[in-house]
Amino acid sequence: MDKVVSYVCDLCKEKLSSRQTRHKIYCRVSSLESSFLCAECSTPFSMGYEVTDREQSSYACEECDRVFNSRNGLRYHSYEHSNAWPYQCKQCGKGFGTKYLLKNHMPKHSDERDYKCDICHSTFKIKKGLITHMYIHDEKNPIRCEQCNKSCRSESHLETHMKKHSNIRPHKCDICHSTFKHKTHLINHMNIHDEQNHFRCEQCNKNCDSKSRLEMHMTKHSDERPHTCSSRPSKFKQKKHLTRHMKIHGNISF
Repeated sequence: MDKVVSYVCDLCKEKLSSRQTRHKIYCRVSSLESSFLCAECSTPFSMGYEVTDREQSSYACEECDRVFNSRNGLRYHSYEHSNAWPYQCKQCGKGFGTKYLLKNHMPKHSDERDYKCDICHSTFKIKKGLITHMYIHDEKNPIRCEQCNKSCRSESHLETHMKKHSNIRPHKCDICHSTFKHKTHLINHMNIHDEQNHFRCEQCNKNCDSKSRLEMHMTKHSDERPHTCSSRPSKFKQKKHLTRHMKIHGNISF
């Protein structure tokens, strides 16, 4: 049986409740012309979502209505609500549902990059990062932005990239009315309004929205420059400054 396909624009998608979307699959679509017709408001659009029915699942979260194809999927998801993760990183406190996921996370705390691209010399901490990166060099890569022709390494990266072509910022702060394209950015931002925020600089009292932002900010109070260019004796306080500098040599690390 062929799947039934419909389309919905960005604005209507944001208005739909979780109960309306729980049994649907939304895939990002775009076109140079307004060639899609929204099933909700009947308005033609060029960027939105293709909608298909999800196979019925009996594993639904009672707190947020998300559905899963397996009991384990629901169990691992439940840790997000209870924060009772069975495995937790001792360095950053992030929790994981399996020991395998924790093991994959640990390279993030290391500066070693053993996996190298033979084409552009980009380096990666894990093998999976190199494998997905190689799609960028594949001329037949189907995961490509139709608006700017950017080649992406996965469907999720393409969906994230497509938001750059949109001015829609659906995630809004109720306190200062800041808006964000990504929900994770709003979640991090809310730490700024928390009086008990743990990400506050003890030297200048600056309120940061995440641990990584606080660590980046603290480099301003230090004279250390731990990131060194392998081609020249240039040194930098922050890794992003070294990455930007390395583009001069055509050796970019991700």
